[in-house]
Amino acid sequence: MGTLWVHALHRAPPRAFRRSWFRAAGLSALVLMAAGCRTDSAVQAALQGDLRTLQAEIQNGQASGRFDKASIEELARAVAGREVRSAKGQPAVERLRSVRACAAPLYPVLEDRSARPDDAGAEAALILLEMNRIEPGEAVRRYSESASGSWRAVAARASFAPPHALLRRQYFRDPDERVRRAALSAALIAKDPGDLPELLEAARLDPDDLSRSLATRSVGAIGGRDAVLRLEDRWTRAGSEVRAVIVEAWAMPASFSAGGEQQLLRVAETETGELAIAAAHALYQSGGEHKQLGAQILARAAAEGTRSERQFALRLASVEHADLLAAIEKASKDDDPYVRVMAHAKLVSRPLHRQASQDELRKLAKLKGNEGVQARAALAAAGDASIAPALKLQLGDKSTEHRKLAARGLLRLGLYPEVATALGDESPDVRTAVACNVLSFAN
Repeated sequence: MGTLWVHALHRAPPRAFRRSWFRAAGLSALVLMAAGCRTDSAVQAALQGDLRTLQAEIQNGQASGRFDKASIEELARAVAGREVRSAKGQPAVERLRSVRACAAPLYPVLEDRSARPDDAGAEAALILLEMNRIEPGEAVRRYSESASGSWRAVAARASFAPPHALLRRQYFRDPDERVRRAALSAALIAKDPGDLPELLEAARLDPDDLSRSLATRSVGAIGGRDAVLRLEDRWTRAGSEVRAVIVEAWAMPASFSAGGEQQLLRVAETETGELAIAAAHALYQSGGEHKQLGAQILARAAAEGTRSERQFALRLASVEHADLLAAIEKASKDDDPYVRVMAHAKLVSRPLHRQASQDELRKLAKLKGNEGVQARAALAAAGDASIAPALKLQLGDKSTEHRKLAARGLLRLGLYPEVATALGDESPDVRTAVACNVLSFAN
């Protein structure tokens, strides 16, 4: 299919709106009828939003053995589609954001949802824009002067092309933070040096934390000597959270090659804690002349830092470097069980360590709390099917996050029929997240 444009119903006259609404309602009905003709009763229950029937049908399907990978993928499309269609208000916006990672199989649902004039409709349009299903210039033309901040944000996100530079900069100062965030995201794509003065101002003065972060990253993406030095000026008066974003900005290619590397070297050698670790990791990843120094700082933090520093360094460390591998091996014997889980989750990927790390992770998987949950996730990621019974039990955990992780682990093991339980979870957030995971794994 070529580029598709979704009509702006919030600008349509009432009669046209009613016609469009009936078309959308008719489309939904056709989807339901078509699905009923070609799918089983679990899919029909999901499309109709009948949770109790869905749960019963899932149990029947598991008992009868009729579920396979394809049928679970179809059920996941039905569940995700229903959750997107049925949610209202702010929960609908959050629900849409949660399906960004699996948008492609949901294009018809998103296109249908974007035809509504509410904030969730605008969120659906943003997703379609980012997936190249809406033409940016047309989005700017239709929504640039909308009275709705959520729809102006669609135009702002589409304003990355040179003809829309002045409009993009105007949006940096929009009273609605959604519009500013969208425009600053467009600036990340545009990398227009002409944006730099206003981006620096937004990075310093915007009242929204995320907008300041996006502005700082956009400065890093533009790069050049002036940008690097202006970020250094910002560093002297910034708190630790802002400094962490500045480290990210200096690590961006256009800034790294224009003095950012020297700034990162200074931070790695003179700062402490997570800022030094993040700078060291950027140096290591660059592959340049300071890669070895970055690895040494990471290794020292993984072996000798505070608990939070060890965890952060282990998250970033690679088993492909000798110094880092030695530090990970040392951490695998740490007194802190969570640190041990993180270390063995890295080591289990190596043939020489696999058996010993699996054995240790199986012991850790029996622990209660987050250590056990993460150990089970690491075993599933390593393809250890022995953890499947524990993951099935975890599907009944009180924590929604733990239930999501259990379903993801079962997916990694290819146990699609067992994943169906989570598609009928009591929480719509769990149902949507797991459905999106199923669809993402399918692609």
